[in-house]
Amino acid sequence: MRSLGLKTIIEVIKGRAFGINQVQRKIVNGISVDSRTINNGELFFALSGEKFDGHDFLGEAIEKSALPVVSEKKIRDDNLILVDNTYRALGDLAYYYRGIVDPFMIGITGSVGKTTTKEFLGAIFSFVKPTLVSFKNYNNRVGVPLNIFRLNDEKVAILELATNQKGEIKTLTEIVIPNIALITGIGNSHLEAFKNKQGVLEEKKDIISKLSGALFVNGDDDLLSTIKFDKLIRVGFNKECDYSFKVLQESIDGSVFSIDRDEFYIRLPGMGAIKSAILATSVAMHYGIAKDAIRKGLASVAPIPHRLEIKRRGSITVVDDSYNSNPDSLLNSISVVKRLSGRKVAVLGPMLELGSKSHKLHRDSGMRIRGKIDRLIAIGEQAKGFMEGFGEGILVKDKDEAFKKLKSILRDGDVILFKSSHLLHLETMVSLFEEDICSISYTP
Repeated sequence: MRSLGLKTIIEVIKGRAFGINQVQRKIVNGISVDSRTINNGELFFALSGEKFDGHDFLGEAIEKSALPVVSEKKIRDDNLILVDNTYRALGDLAYYYRGIVDPFMIGITGSVGKTTTKEFLGAIFSFVKPTLVSFKNYNNRVGVPLNIFRLNDEKVAILELATNQKGEIKTLTEIVIPNIALITGIGNSHLEAFKNKQGVLEEKKDIISKLSGALFVNGDDDLLSTIKFDKLIRVGFNKECDYSFKVLQESIDGSVFSIDRDEFYIRLPGMGAIKSAILATSVAMHYGIAKDAIRKGLASVAPIPHRLEIKRRGSITVVDDSYNSNPDSLLNSISVVKRLSGRKVAVLGPMLELGSKSHKLHRDSGMRIRGKIDRLIAIGEQAKGFMEGFGEGILVKDKDEAFKKLKSILRDGDVILFKSSHLLHLETMVSLFEEDICSISYTP
């Protein structure tokens, strides 16, 4: 982050200063929302949530940063900048800072594939210009501002924009002000907030509210094709798309696709990865990036941890897709698992935030994976619908029981898929399983 004067920041966030000495001489070199990791010279914003309250740590933040703190509660008379809402203040400052550094801003949203698309785009643009890529899953009203504050001299910024409540994409877009945007697809996700796919579409397309350039969408998605926008660019396998691709090879070890006579290779498995790659390729081609740079960028992207990551542990193949789950991404995972040799065992946690349709969508998903896997372990009551649709399976109450059950049925040569919504943190079970696998006595 470039340095900013504290006095300027107070003006931008419409704060009121209490007990701050020599405010005009104080310089801020970074922004923090975590008193545990804050460094000297970083300004602390006290955020509150269901399980935490940053206002409990104001003293610690002041001591470590040697700066005042931003608070929405007047609980001290010194070193305090009082604002009406610390989340809004964080966003207002990010918007201001975005205007100072002024990179070419690319915003990505959608129900599936945001992270993979981001990684492909980041790899491509990094070959031609200094580029900042959204960090981890920093894609909400806290993460997006924190990503913006990471900017310094980069010419391009590629950010994910996520949502689980109405109006969030519009709020994030008003901070980011994208030069171009991508919508990867519309699926059954966050239905508690959006009711149905049409509701998801209405939320996602708010990314055009402050969009100055082109909107790239999955042209094979019927809902996305209904968007009315002057600079809409459709990308897909349909011949009517503005960028129409062909899949030449799809395999576990990578895939090849083409447009016109130009071929491109990616190392990641599955059609989901191909869809992300063709979106990234289309953006790069549209903005004149050389084909060789596109090829190098695409080929450099390695499997992303906990996102359809295939790992061989002795004779066992682990397919770690534990980061998140919804009906569409589950089917993509199963399509990859089908291609692997061995008995297929799926360890599935619940798909969360599906609202009143949750049980039906779990049951429907169970029906759709029938005949594609051999054994099913479902974790928790919310995942019970998988078993109803699949026709059989083992229902366990938690990850510990799932781990024990998996060990008891494991056979030499098995393929194990781990997938669940992120709240379950199924990746901890994956790590434990991988550590323990060498000591497992396989069932003959």
